[in-house]
Amino acid sequence: MSKARSLLPLAALLLAAACASSRPAVSSPRTVPDPRAIPGPAARAEAIFQSGKALLEKKDMQGAKECFDRSLDVLLDAGTAEDGRRAALDGLVRRIAAIELSYLKDKNSPENGKHEAFLDQVIATPLFLPSEKDVQDLQHKVGEAAAVAYSLPVIVNPQVVSFLKAFQTIRHDGIQRALDRMGEFIGPFQEIFRRHGLPEDLAYLPIIESGFRVDATSRARARGAWQFMAATARLFGLRVDWQVDERLDPFKAADAAARFLKHLYEEYNDWYIALACYNGGPRRVEKAMRALQTADFFTINRSHHIRRETKNYVPAFLASLIIARSPSEYGFSLGGGEPLLAGSKTVEVPSPVSLPRVAERLQMPLAELKKLNPELLRDFTPSNASAYALRVPAAADETALAGLECIPAGKIPRYNSYRVRSGDTLSAIARRHGTSVRRIQSANGMRSTLIRPGMHLIIPGGE
Repeated sequence: MSKARSLLPLAALLLAAACASSRPAVSSPRTVPDPRAIPGPAARAEAIFQSGKALLEKKDMQGAKECFDRSLDVLLDAGTAEDGRRAALDGLVRRIAAIELSYLKDKNSPENGKHEAFLDQVIATPLFLPSEKDVQDLQHKVGEAAAVAYSLPVIVNPQVVSFLKAFQTIRHDGIQRALDRMGEFIGPFQEIFRRHGLPEDLAYLPIIESGFRVDATSRARARGAWQFMAATARLFGLRVDWQVDERLDPFKAADAAARFLKHLYEEYNDWYIALACYNGGPRRVEKAMRALQTADFFTINRSHHIRRETKNYVPAFLASLIIARSPSEYGFSLGGGEPLLAGSKTVEVPSPVSLPRVAERLQMPLAELKKLNPELLRDFTPSNASAYALRVPAAADETALAGLECIPAGKIPRYNSYRVRSGDTLSAIARRHGTSVRRIQSANGMRSTLIRPGMHLIIPGGE
């Protein structure tokens, strides 16, 4: 029964997560029918399902979730071998999936959170129930009948088909936006991977990592198009500090990702295991390999030894790769996005130099200059460099930048580091350091005042 339950696209978790913001402050009373009062498991399940729909219309998402869960439990607990219960269960699954499609489409779009990483949405994607024919059809499309040649092995199984179906429906808009943003990056990314002797298809990883958003930040605080954690980024040569975060430079981050993936492949000699380690870390994957005595990712995938995110990561990537290589075949298009960095060039300026002064000389908004240089966290170039390659509009007059002077060392704003202790609040920390909550939030990219013991905060001071 647990195996059957794991395949169901339960509104249980997803309706609650996607619609929590619309949950009423005071829930309406929930009246779930007593299954014992209705004869037959199919009829009992139907009555509970209808109660769930009624609660959904009243915007009681939690009540609806409980009813949908219970309706499925009635049929699962009764078994599916008799009285057409298999058909009843399949029908109920399809109807709950249809509700998910209606309520989840666009509600979990990465655009709803200014910097949210698309991978956080991929993790929450519900499983569909592909038929054997669905799997065989996709195997045929990417096998002998494939219009494209993949540089990575592409296995097609029910999990890959499930993600493909989800990407075509409830995640369609998010995938389409990723493909729109991909245009200006995919060529340079592929060139970086070719230079490192790696399969070019790895350049499509940012589709599920970040939706090709260079400013994406995950719930785990991974950042950038390639979603590096700070420690891993530093390990592979990216600068991450209070002035510069090179995880947000898509091209430097792509080079670091290529070196990381190359290291993982040389270690494990299997691309699926390498990708799982890229997502979940080598330590956890190695532990699973030792426990199960196997290096086959899809065997490990069926165990409890790795996290759900890592289980989903490889099949989700394969599904996104299939779409990206033949978008029109699966209901998508290319070339609809507005370029972010195209039409720009790099010029060398003295450092540290004031970005507002550069923007003034180039007669452009400061916000636009900072958008071209997302790795610069402050309003000046790095204070420990004598020169910096700054990205500016391609049409910018470089002579206008002649004579730019460095900011004197004494005028560079001071920043301190602080480790949060038990009982701390952001307002108390701000008072203690003579600054404001808003400045601390801005310095740390925080969207709320929530802090926890052990966190490291950058505390901005005066000049």
